[in-house]
Order: sequence, then structure tokens, then C-alpha cells
Amino acid sequence: MKKINNQGWVKRAGQTLSSTPYLPPVMLLLVVALFALAQTFDHTTESYAYKIGDVAGRDIKAPKDFFIEDKATNLAKMNNVKASIRTVYDFDDNLLKNITDGIASAMDFGRQMLQSQDNALDIPSPESAESSDTTFSMALASKPEFEKKLGIEISNGAFQILFNEKFSEEVTGYLTAIIGTILTNGIVSNKEILLGEEEKGITLKTIQSHKERVVTDIKVFYGPDQAKTMVRVVGQPILKGVNYSLANLVVDIGQRLLQPNITLNKNETEKRISQAQERIKPTLYQIKAGEMIVREGERVDELKLVKLNALNEQVEDKNVIMTITGICMFTSLLLLVVYFLYLKDHPKLGRDMNKHITFLTLGLLLYIGFTELAVYIAHTSNPEMSGKIASSAIYMVVPLPAAAMITCIFLGFDIALYFSLVLCSLCTISFGGGFQIFLFFFLSSITAAYWIKERHERHHFIVAGFKLALFNGCLAIALVFFMPSQVLPWAILLKQVIMAVGGGVFAAILTVGFTPLIEVLFNYTTAAKLLEFSNLDQPLIKKLMIEAPGTYNHSVIVATLAEAAASAIHADSLKTKVMAYYHDIGKLDKTMYFIENQADGRNRHDKLSPSMSALILIGHVKKGVEIAKKYKLGNEIVEGIIQHHGTSLIKYFYNKSLKAGNENINEDDFRYPGPKPQTREAGIVMLADVAEAATRALERPTPSRIQGRVKELINDIFADGQLEECEMTLKDLHQIAKSFNTILTSIYHSRIEYTDKPQDKKIGKSKDTDRQPPRGEAGNSPPVQKDRTDLKRLGL
Repeated sequence: MKKINNQGWVKRAGQTLSSTPYLPPVMLLLVVALFALAQTFDHTTESYAYKIGDVAGRDIKAPKDFFIEDKATNLAKMNNVKASIRTVYDFDDNLLKNITDGIASAMDFGRQMLQSQDNALDIPSPESAESSDTTFSMALASKPEFEKKLGIEISNGAFQILFNEKFSEEVTGYLTAIIGTILTNGIVSNKEILLGEEEKGITLKTIQSHKERVVTDIKVFYGPDQAKTMVRVVGQPILKGVNYSLANLVVDIGQRLLQPNITLNKNETEKRISQAQERIKPTLYQIKAGEMIVREGERVDELKLVKLNALNEQVEDKNVIMTITGICMFTSLLLLVVYFLYLKDHPKLGRDMNKHITFLTLGLLLYIGFTELAVYIAHTSNPEMSGKIASSAIYMVVPLPAAAMITCIFLGFDIALYFSLVLCSLCTISFGGGFQIFLFFFLSSITAAYWIKERHERHHFIVAGFKLALFNGCLAIALVFFMPSQVLPWAILLKQVIMAVGGGVFAAILTVGFTPLIEVLFNYTTAAKLLEFSNLDQPLIKKLMIEAPGTYNHSVIVATLAEAAASAIHADSLKTKVMAYYHDIGKLDKTMYFIENQADGRNRHDKLSPSMSALILIGHVKKGVEIAKKYKLGNEIVEGIIQHHGTSLIKYFYNKSLKAGNENINEDDFRYPGPKPQTREAGIVMLADVAEAATRALERPTPSRIQGRVKELINDIFADGQLEECEMTLKDLHQIAKSFNTILTSIYHSRIEYTDKPQDKKIGKSKDTDRQPPRGEAGNSPPVQKDRTDLKRLGL
């Protein structure tokens, strides 16, 4: 159950993040903050970082007057003050009075209850068992009020004991004496923590009077468990001579009424410690301008290290603030310009903007991290190269092209181009801002993205990597000639070419490795993944072929139609084909309720009401989504399943219900829930699905009949408004109709019947039993009156 709750929490959090409008600005601030933080180390600033025992490599003098704080001494003072302050505990003086008042009030209530019952029944005293039972039964009605005044709940047996004792004042006295003795001594809520203060004692502060006293003997206080034990010990002499049942009841009530009256006041303790620490005067050393802090060849001791650290902070304070301010401004402006001018209204990002922005942000941060690692390695290998990182070849091995390739794979080349512009600009800043570094990063990134944009198979990534390695090598040679002359130009050339070639190969390896991971984390579907799903040996396709062969055959033909139509209008033919393969997998749930799977000729819908039949047909969409998510087919295929019927009407059963004389018919009950197709690919699958089903049901599928039927179906779907959200034009519909006509005519053309004897040839019409009535005509049933549009003939 806990796992399920955790999964639900994660799912709700994901839905919140995907829908909140505040995610893009939060991501922008995150990038700006982390990038600025990474740049706090100024490569042009002289460093005074040493450790105790290091030998100074040069003389270091103070550039100005400043004070330094002896942090170690001040910290020791702070700790001493903290150790000297006694912990404050609160003592609740009113607790005893409240408990004893509650006991007295409850027992007094009981006596009054007995008196009122005696007066009501006119019984001087209950002398018989029957009358006693009657009186107690009446008294039980007042038990909740008694418990409320007492402060705890008691059992019916305990209440009867008190009833038999007539709620005597002696019982009140027993309880008051026992509880008073224990609370007067004091009960602490956590004695283990209290015993930790045994050495210095505690300050006990009375809450009501604010009086304080120091207690050093803290062992005298009881813990909660110890107090309960003491109830029986203290009560033993007091309850001497009392019957066993009553004595046990008094002990039980006393134990349950006891509460700690001494509690830790953590806030007051911390407040007193802070006030005491604020009164401590810090230990400072004054350093004069020109004062020698450490000489060349001297070992750094503790005092010199304090001075060097303070000097380092002074220099950083002078330079870092302005540098970080400029970096923050530049990064913010760069991200805002790219986002508002290009990404904000991009059609590929609009449907799931937050997910794509999160993907781009994490990619940006990851590759900035790679860059900072390269900068760190460059400084570690040669600390004297501050401000001259541009002369190092190590930047060429940073795999920034991998970021462009991955972005191109998932979001397209155009977005990868702008993403590369932002990433290369920021990484160039990390390497000192050299123009040749930006040229290398940007040209290498966009070239890699271009080489990968039309590649669907994973081995193409490696091919692109080797091509990129060759390109980077040529680019490195060009930049060496472009840069100012070096002492050893040929040695630098060889070094940069090796680094550049290695960077290209490394980028390809990262692309291959990160692509499957990103597919899982962000639920993206790449062309390579679609190719895997298009293989008819996939387990789900095989299951469809075995359990629902009619639906399998229908899906294969729909995929053929959809792929050809997508190619005709320059849509994504691979995605369209895969969506068509899986669009009807929901029929695996109730295969025999779909007529293409009914080999015995019996239609299960004959015994069902039209509304129930429509409900079964509509249900295959929801079931298909569940199966697709179970097999992790990806969002694109799930969207194809949801949208391939849109909000279309199941005409056959709707007309059948009208014909049956049902007056109160809600048309929405016979419509699919939608949504309507949101992409051209989903719209093509809808058209192909309807065209294949209707053409299969034709009795004589001649080319003219097929052409007319296709035109009529597309007109109906268009007039019903099912294509109004998928940006499909009339020109696209013409091309789709043409491709449908060509393929359907080839598949369902009339054939010559071969017989052994001429007389065996039967004359007559063949009856098609392979299609579901909802996709055919409604017979003689009255047609649905729709607001039709006289459209231009399609596909001719």
C-alpha cells in the first residue's frame, strides 16, 4: 500500500510540474544561478590559496589595509559560551490543580447523578439486585459526561466500581493524594535528555510566575514510566485497607491522569545562548598596506594561513561581484531572447512545453558541467595558464556536439540549432571567451545535428561520430592557422587535431548512451524506437495476430494506407505507420465483439442493446491505451490510439436505437470520447481506419465504387469537424484520397472465380461478414441528419 501511495504521489507531482505555468521562469533562474555559481572562480584573479605546511612560491604583500578575523579563536569562544549556558526547562504549576479539579468535579457529578436517580425512582436505597442493576443502567447514560469532566475514558466495569462506591469523597482523596505527591516531585517528558545536563544542572522556570531556580540534583525527577510505577508505590500506604478492586482502579486512574509537568524549552535555551554569544568581542588582526604576509620559500603556518585566506577573500570581493553580475545579465538576456523569439510558440513544444523545457534545461546544465570539468582539468594541469585557457586544446574534447545531436533526435534540427547557440555561448564564457572557441563549438554542434537529423537507426550515430571526428580535425587545423603564431605550431596542431578527433568520437558515444536513457526518463519516442515497434515480430503484434487475426489484418492494411498517405502529404510516414499498427490493440480485450474476428458468423451484438454495443466499441480505445502503457509504446502511439476515432458517432447503433423507438437518446452516448486528432499523422490514421473498414464491406469493390466510397467517407469526417484540430488542408485530403484509391483498388479489386465446371459457378451477390456494422451502412434505418458541407470531390 505504501508503494502504491508513493507512486500516486510521484504521479501527482509529475502532473503538477507538467501543467504549472511557472516552470519556464524557474528553469531560467536555475540555469542563471548555477552558471553564475560555476563562474565565481575568476581565471584572471591571482590566487592566494595555500595550506599549512606549503612553501610560498613568491613574496605576497597586502595590497591595502584590512582587518582579519581569527575564526578559530572566535569559534572556540562561541563553543565555550554555549557549553556554559544551562538548559531551560519549564515547570507547569497549574497541572496539578487542573487534574485534581477534574477529579473532584467528576466525582461530584457522580454523586449528584445518584441523588437525582434516587429522587426520580423514589427509592431510598437500592436494596435488591434488580433495582441496583436498573439504577446502574440509568447511570451509564451519564458516563460520557463523567469521562469528560475526569479527562480520561474508563471502562463500564470501572464505572460500576465507582458507582458501587457512590463516587465517595474518599476515592477523590485517594487520587488527589497520590497524584499530588508525584506531581509535586516533578515529571519530566524525556529523562534521558535531562540526564545529559547532570554536570552543570538546569534552569527550572515556572511558567505562571516566571520564577527561576537552578536544579543540580536532576535525578529526583521522574520520567513518564517511572511516574506510573511510583503511583503504586505512593498509593500502597494510602490505599491500605481498601478493597482490591477499588485499589487497582485508583492506581489505574492515577497512572492515566499523570502528565509531565517539566518540559524542555529549546527556544529559550537557544535564545540565551545567542545573547551570550553576541556579547563576545571578536578577535581581529589589522594588516597594513604593503605588509609582508609571507616570503618566497617560507612555510605557511597557521597565522600566515589566516592572513592569506583573508587576503584571498578581499581580492575576490573586489572582482567577483561585478563579474557575476555581468554573467547573470548576459545569461538571462540570452535565454529570454531565444525563448520568447523562438521557443515559446514553437509548434513542437506547445503541446508539452514544460517537459521539453525541463529536458533542454537539464541538457544545458549537464554539458556546462562537462565544460567546467574540462576547465578544472586545464587549470590543474597548468596553474600558470590563468587567463590563457584559449591557447589550450582541451576545449576541443568537450562533447558539446552530443548535446546538439540528442536535441535534434528528440526535438528536431531547428530547435537543436538555437539550443546549440545558447550552449556554445555559455561554454565559451567558461573557457575565457575566445572567439575561436565559439566557432569550434558552434560549427561542430550544428554539423553533428545536421548529420543525425534524418538518421533512424542507431548505427548511424557512430557513422555521424566518425564524420564529426574528421570534420573537427579539419576545423582544428583551420583554427591553428587562424590563431596567432605559436612557439611550436606543428606540435600544437597535432595536439589539437588529436583532441578534436577524440571529441567527435566521444560525442557519438555519449549520444548512443544517453538516447535510450532520455527515452525512458522523458517518455520520448525516437525514430529508432519507432523502427523497433514497426517490426511485426513485436510481442504485442504477434499477440494481435494470434488472438485477433481479423483485427491484425485490418491493422496491417490501415498501416499500408496510412504510410502511403503520409508520404503523399510529407508527414512523418514512419510514425503514422506505427500508430496504425497499434491503433486497434484495445480489441484484444473483447475480440469476438468485433466482426472481423468472428469466424463462426455469429454476431455477438445481436443479443445486446444498441447502447451496450456502443459502450463495448468505445471501450476498446481506453483498453488500447492501457495496453500501450503496459507495453511502454510511448506517447505518440498512445495519442494515436486515443485520437484515431476522435469524437465520431457510431452511426449503426445510433440509428438502430432510433429505429427501436427510443425517444430519450443522448447522441453523446454513441460518440467516442476523443479528443479529435491533434496531428496530421493521427488524422491520417483516422481516415485510413474508416476507409479500409468501409471498403472491405463493399459487395462489389469496383474502382469507381471504391473511389466514391472514399470520397464520401472523407467528406463525412471533414463535415463532422473531426479534422479541424490537426492542421490538414483540402490539398492534403486530395492527396490522401488519391493514395487510398490506388492502394484499395489494388487490394479489393474484383477477381475471376475459377471453378472445375462452368455450371458450378453461382450467380448472385456475396455477402460480406468480415466487417463490424458500425463501420458499414445502417441498412434501411433512417440516416442521421447532420449539417453537411458540399465539399469539392476528393481524390479525383
